[in-house]
Amino acid sequence: MITGENMPDEIKSSGPNDEAKPPHVYFGMEKDQLMLRLFLAMTVIAVISIYIMGTDALIHILVALITVLIIHYIIYGIQKSMNLKPTYETPASPAVAGLIVGLAMPIGGPFEITAAVAALTILVFKYGQGRYLDRKYLNPAAASKTLLLVLLSAIIIFEDPLNTGMIFHPHHLRLDLLTEKGFQDSMWIFSGETLPVLGTKLTAAQSLFFWQTHGWIGGASGLAVLIIGGMTTIWLKLKWRIIVSTLITMTILATAMGIFTGGNILLRISFHVFTGSVIFMAFYMATEPQSTPMPERSQYIFGVSLAIVTFGLQLMNVLGGSIIALVLLNLATPYLDKIGYRTPYGHGGE
Repeated sequence: MITGENMPDEIKSSGPNDEAKPPHVYFGMEKDQLMLRLFLAMTVIAVISIYIMGTDALIHILVALITVLIIHYIIYGIQKSMNLKPTYETPASPAVAGLIVGLAMPIGGPFEITAAVAALTILVFKYGQGRYLDRKYLNPAAASKTLLLVLLSAIIIFEDPLNTGMIFHPHHLRLDLLTEKGFQDSMWIFSGETLPVLGTKLTAAQSLFFWQTHGWIGGASGLAVLIIGGMTTIWLKLKWRIIVSTLITMTILATAMGIFTGGNILLRISFHVFTGSVIFMAFYMATEPQSTPMPERSQYIFGVSLAIVTFGLQLMNVLGGSIIALVLLNLATPYLDKIGYRTPYGHGGE
């Protein structure tokens, strides 16, 4: 039984016969502490990404953070002036959302798109979901990015609305990931990278694992995300079952595809698992507390399903499709939450 000062607000404020609204996990720390530590962990990834990808990565991250924090403080000021309890007492949670947006953007995308995604994230999917729905059904950054880019894709008055590094990007449409030669030829964009200190030329597989200058900012170094993400998972007790099941399933699917089509299996694994949209998403977006399942069995189902849908979208050349897959699985979370729930003794029915 949880007692004392660390008791969650949902339980503190409830009466003797009230029940806290699910989903709820007790981490042994306050929410702001959790958010600040998560922000710190992702900042390490951000610094590495900026070093690898350069000034544009810094600008994307700053644009996302500044946009989110400006909107947060405007809403905070309005709520205070109306004597309303602020939705977020501190900027910790909005700042984490802003940093995730910055790290989830493609390095080649326009800064205006980053600002728009950040604004949608904080306004609609952070404040909006929290105020008008009984839970956060969708991951804020994934939902806002998917919504905006789908809308842009539908607006034909733009000369090139899809040139934003995601969905059916013109370069992605020319990829052929279903044959050995097509896949090998498609990996040219990751080839030829050079480690600046050692001066070593990297193969495409090595680049995908160590040093990417193309793709999601947060995935510039798959190795860095793997190490820092693993440490963060242990430190903050993230939903490791989702992470493990997602990455293992992606590895199995990539291996099977490599065997079926022939060619370099290691390159297949490097591409399908360590592109930024997969490795960063698995650690820092697919583990969001409220939009992903709570029961252990459901987390495994979620992770396996997330990998299958992501892999399918990759083969269709939707290389940022992991966030679309995440949004689709978020919608299934309320149903997955029912798997593994135990009915208290003496309470029949649902």
